[in-house]
Amino acid sequence: MRGLIAILFALYDGETPHNILAADPQALFAELGLNDHLTPQRSNGVASMIQRIRRDAEEALARAA
Repeated sequence: MRGLIAILFALYDGETPHNILAADPQALFAELGLNDHLTPQRSNGVASMIQRIRRDAEEALARAA
């Protein structure tokens, strides 16, 4: 799981909320062939992390408006 978190961290680190919302980490995981190696439980965990990050980005945009 640490490797998956590291990929998400590298994708999102230092990005603006707009860029975070535009990013497609699932496509990146598919491109890297990671989806074929994830158990359903880990896939759900990654999806939850992505949802949380996106929700935080949406909240940051709402506060800035």
